[in-house]
Amino acid sequence: MSYQRGICNFCGTGCGHLLQVEDGRVRGVYPLPGHPLSQGRLCVRGWHIHELLQTEERITSAFVRENGELRQASLNQALDYVAKKLRNLTGEEIAFLASPRASNEDNYLFGKFARAVMKCNNLSLASDAGQEESARVLLEGCGWPAATGSLAGLKQADFILVAGGDLTKQNPIIASEIHRARRAGALVVTVSPRKTQMARLSRLHLRPVPGTMALVFEAMARIIFDEKKYEWACLEKYTENLQEYLEHLEKINLEEILLQTGVPRETLTELAGQLSNSESAYAFYPTGVQSLDRRTMAALFNLMLMTGKLGQKEGGLIPVTGISNLLGSYDMGILPVFLPGYQDASDEDNCRKLELLWQTNLSRTPGRNVSASLAENKSLRALMVADHDEEIIRNVNRIKDLELVVYFGAYQNAFARLAHVIIPRPSYAEADGTYTNFERRVQLNRQKVKPPSEVQPLWKTLSELARALGYNWQYGSAEEVMSEIRQVVPQYSGLTYEKLESSLGIKWPVDERHPEGTDCLLLEQNNAKFRFVLEEKSLPQSGLFAEKSTNFPFKLTVGRSNYFWHQNSVMKRTFIPKREYNALLLLYPKGFVEISEEDASRLKLREKQPVRVISESAEITLAARISPDVLPGQLYIPYFVEEMIPEFLLRQVAELEKSEEYFLPVRLEKAG
Repeated sequence: MSYQRGICNFCGTGCGHLLQVEDGRVRGVYPLPGHPLSQGRLCVRGWHIHELLQTEERITSAFVRENGELRQASLNQALDYVAKKLRNLTGEEIAFLASPRASNEDNYLFGKFARAVMKCNNLSLASDAGQEESARVLLEGCGWPAATGSLAGLKQADFILVAGGDLTKQNPIIASEIHRARRAGALVVTVSPRKTQMARLSRLHLRPVPGTMALVFEAMARIIFDEKKYEWACLEKYTENLQEYLEHLEKINLEEILLQTGVPRETLTELAGQLSNSESAYAFYPTGVQSLDRRTMAALFNLMLMTGKLGQKEGGLIPVTGISNLLGSYDMGILPVFLPGYQDASDEDNCRKLELLWQTNLSRTPGRNVSASLAENKSLRALMVADHDEEIIRNVNRIKDLELVVYFGAYQNAFARLAHVIIPRPSYAEADGTYTNFERRVQLNRQKVKPPSEVQPLWKTLSELARALGYNWQYGSAEEVMSEIRQVVPQYSGLTYEKLESSLGIKWPVDERHPEGTDCLLLEQNNAKFRFVLEEKSLPQSGLFAEKSTNFPFKLTVGRSNYFWHQNSVMKRTFIPKREYNALLLLYPKGFVEISEEDASRLKLREKQPVRVISESAEITLAARISPDVLPGQLYIPYFVEEMIPEFLLRQVAELEKSEEYFLPVRLEKAG
């Protein structure tokens, strides 16, 4: 029996654990003492991550669909079938859906296969759309597309702002670190319309009207401007467009904003002063289903920049990812607009440089993300999918019409049931690879146990498929793939398996200037000046709400449940979380909607009474749950019933996908 170091593969925190291995099988999991982030702790999901290896839903061999039926095939037969089909496709006729849980090495070659072999730029993830907007805002503002600080400095923080979401559910270990800082004296402020568990752990909870969080941050910036609580000399030295931003602030009608947000002026004035006077300040926001919209991200970035909280040793802006290797997937260029390393895909020099490294021509045709390809690209004939959550349900009819769907997966799900070809891939404990957490920490995860006999790493499968299509890919290990990543991704240029083996993770950029990694972005070391990210002024959604308030008087927001995680394709394969999820279903088999005590009394609703939630485009019947966590006029639905997604949420996905800052105008009626 042995205990082998590894990385939890659930959320984007990247906690360290020890897997108990006996007789070639993983028997248990324990926290890793001394891990710089998790520090000997695991959350309820992490304590059961090893159970993924014991599920009966593992895919252990290849399958090819013949006459409508999936039949078991050898790996070579499946790859030959796929290669034959791919030879007849152009880059515009195929799309690639990558996995945010796959390693950097697997995702790098998945993207390279799309661009170099198939000449295709239709490449994306389907999870956490807010991550792309976050990267864009940060790139525009500071040239750095991820967290500007590190959790290591949190213990020195005296001001911590959490904008949106509920980190206690999404990333519990991060939430516990914030709570620890609060006990040490930091002022923790949560900005969220709903009273979340994170809000309960905070010293101050701002509850703006849904859709007005950006206005809260702009109001704080205007107050700081009026009271001259910013360092002009420092900002003038390190920013490009300070005067333009100050002119933007001067145009803000503070009284109008305060009226729209519902937050008292004295509260914001006090908070703005505390932020300005703090020595070390952090701001956290989620990038998943409860992410902020672009305007809110930009307003928060500008506020932190104006108060001098970006570019210092302790502090910064921290986007929190909800899936294990979401940030690493973006680092590897898994999106249409960026090549690996966030290099602009429309820039001719970037394309030519990559063509030289890859020794092939690349397409200059702009790509679409996979959802847009399925919705808009009538010529789309094929889809390649790597181990992904069941977000297929949004486009199930379109996918059924495709000539070829290839699923590279470790577990059965909706993709596998619709695929023409299934090719098995290892679980997180059965292959070498690196993963990048929310704070840019790249960690090496070594193989702990051998995969089933017909299962091999995705990078190896892609290499064989590329060779079948005439490309001489000769990678011998995940480490060799990382050696190429070092040449292509500037942020990883100094990373080696040797360095990672002897560490508990290294934060990129790792290069000649930062051979041991980089904890935080420092003003004086940045290659270019910072920029305030200015958005065109637009009417907050709360203003648009007035037009519909007569027929749809409630503002509905949605969010996660503790035991329903990314379509539950992972959670339902772990015993204890599945048990807790089933217990919740016993109480609320069709789900529930939270309503305030005042509104429930006015509508004469009782606990668990069936109610109809009706919007302009859909309706659903749920149980009423009377809660002090929502304010009068607001409703909240945690989605944990699978049927809720296609029957109600997906019919208004355009609004809900925009972010937590968007809500649905709805009305509530008694059912039956």
